Amino acid sequence: MKSHVTGTPVLGELRHALTALIIGNPLLSPQEQLLANQQVHECEDAGRLALWLANMMTASGKCQRTSSSLTD
Repeated sequence: MKSHVTGTPVLGELRHALTALIIGNPLLSPQEQLLANQQVHECEDAGRLALWLANMMTASGKCQRTSSSLTD
């Protein structure tokens, strides 16, 4: 079951999750957000998208822990 927009259901889910982390992310400039979003939607490699998602989640978690420790 493929669609021309997402490629496969797995790719679509990974793209959706990554886009949610990229758009509005304070770690990325607006230009970086646009470039990352474009790259996410052009990538056809589920393994690469999954790795990118894991890395983004790790980076976001580190940023949140750092900012919360500064306010404590």
